[in-house]
Amino acid sequence: MVGVLLRRLSTLAALLCVCVSACLPTQPPPRREIIHLHGNAYERGKQHGEKMKSKIHSFYTTLLTASLFPYLGREQPVIASLLNEYQGEQYQNGRFAYQLLLESAKNIEKSLNKNQRDELRGISDGSGLSYDEVLVLNTFVDSVLAVRGIALAIRLSRAPQLTRLEFAGAATDGVDNDGDSMIDEPGEGILDPFLADGAANAVEVPLNTRIKVTLKDPEGIDGPSLRLTLNGVLYTEKTPGLTLESPTPDTLVATLTPVSPLEAGATFTLVVTAGDKLEVTQPPPAHLSFMRDEELLFTTRGAGLIPSRVRRPALLDGRTRPPPIAFALTGASSSSGPLLAHHFALLDANTAHKHTLVTVHHPDDGSPAYATVGWAGVAYGLVGMSERGVGYACNPSDTLDNSVVGSVLDQVADLSKAKLTAKGVPIGFAGRRVLETSPDTLAAVQLMKGLTHVYGWNCVVSDSKGVMRSIEVDSDVFKSGDAVFTVAPADVDATGTRLASVTDDDLIVGSGYRLNTNDVITLNLAGQRVVPQKIWSTFFYRSRRVVDSVARRIAEGPMDVSAAEALLGDDELVDKSDSMTAAVLELAGKKLHYAIGQVPATSQPFETFDFAAPEPR
Repeated sequence: MVGVLLRRLSTLAALLCVCVSACLPTQPPPRREIIHLHGNAYERGKQHGEKMKSKIHSFYTTLLTASLFPYLGREQPVIASLLNEYQGEQYQNGRFAYQLLLESAKNIEKSLNKNQRDELRGISDGSGLSYDEVLVLNTFVDSVLAVRGIALAIRLSRAPQLTRLEFAGAATDGVDNDGDSMIDEPGEGILDPFLADGAANAVEVPLNTRIKVTLKDPEGIDGPSLRLTLNGVLYTEKTPGLTLESPTPDTLVATLTPVSPLEAGATFTLVVTAGDKLEVTQPPPAHLSFMRDEELLFTTRGAGLIPSRVRRPALLDGRTRPPPIAFALTGASSSSGPLLAHHFALLDANTAHKHTLVTVHHPDDGSPAYATVGWAGVAYGLVGMSERGVGYACNPSDTLDNSVVGSVLDQVADLSKAKLTAKGVPIGFAGRRVLETSPDTLAAVQLMKGLTHVYGWNCVVSDSKGVMRSIEVDSDVFKSGDAVFTVAPADVDATGTRLASVTDDDLIVGSGYRLNTNDVITLNLAGQRVVPQKIWSTFFYRSRRVVDSVARRIAEGPMDVSAAEALLGDDELVDKSDSMTAAVLELAGKKLHYAIGQVPATSQPFETFDFAAPEPR
């Protein structure tokens, strides 16, 4: 039954993706806005609500009432057939979606402190939205991402799987192709079973190698849908150099023989994707189940690199979109003092950018002021800094170790009374606590370790002294003992390769875990295979690629604020459809440079908020 429930969530997530992508006719972007809030938590919330009343109503209506709720409501019969609680009167007559999200919001509310709840009541009183509506607006992102993560993993588990990879000739070429300090050992150049990895799959391969990939799917592989793209050159079943064979009905073996020898000493990306033969009709339109793009990485003879030190080249193919990225710089890597830069992209849906704003809080309890870059009606942003010079930036990180999975596990004994609920502190509220209470980076790390998290996130925290840490969080529903992992610039893997930096003076954070790589154990849960992030997340390869793009730029020499802004706007880092906000935090200078209000956010000049400047009147 749990397996059936989880599989049903894949349909739900597909509808969520459609509804969040639904958009209104294009309108001119709004004027960039910055608001200053004074007083206690309630008073600041009320000022927020009053000043942004129109945009708060617009954001709630366009994103939730008009888009998310109707599409989620279509799933009521499916969910109610499995979870009887959703057949109740309170979920009828169009109230299903709202009630579903409200129940998760109420559960999450238990983890918010008094000041956070007071601020939401202030936003409600100032804007005219009900408190429950404001609560849903401030909590749905983490809970919906958790459902999306479950469903995406399930959907991809039904698609073709790459099970074997072979570089012909590697076992007899007289060099070490897998970085294990052994030459031409049995099986060298063959990955069977194939397991996704952030490092190169092979190095120093022969220039005349043939690359053989094996795909499996119980429904069979649809040959015409197969695409292999080698450094931008597309191969299909009718392209010279690609041969296909099906030794069994569930297997397709594709052998790629490049039409000319590969370039020596070069890095190559081979992108593999295919669909199965089963046509899925729900949700419409009818479609095949497609695997994620598997991005294989290798070098040819003369590159001189071990697998863990091969950087992924740019992949500007127009198909793959860069995920969110953040990086911190200090010392020799920055000529502007400690910096923290962030470009956030997820699902703008032609809506979110119209409701962005910078919110500056001036608490009346004597604590330092702080600012976040976020959205009207939302009490937080995914990037912010305090007057102390402490800053954070966070990116979502797909994981099945999330609180919604936990709710299914907790209720498996009696699904007749079970509901889908999230719990914990949304990452934006966690970031707010950092700004409110943490005097430095290490204090921020301890704060994050003390919280229960709704979903998976990768954050970077830095301070005015240049101390920086990456913080990887999940919900620890499988009780592994760790819900927060931290990475410092000097941290290395087993090969001595830095986990998330180029030098001791930088730290780069994408949307894929670097330390928490075994976020869940591999197991079968009621017929559904549960696997770590690296095996199923569509963020995984894209995140590694954009991190390597930033690393290449950092290696060129120190950056100042202008250079960091320019890098955030580089094509390798910009999702041109769903870019939402961009910011560079000048931590010692106490300045926040931000780009908001358009798509992509970096398509217009950055503006600056200076904590030392007098507040406009």
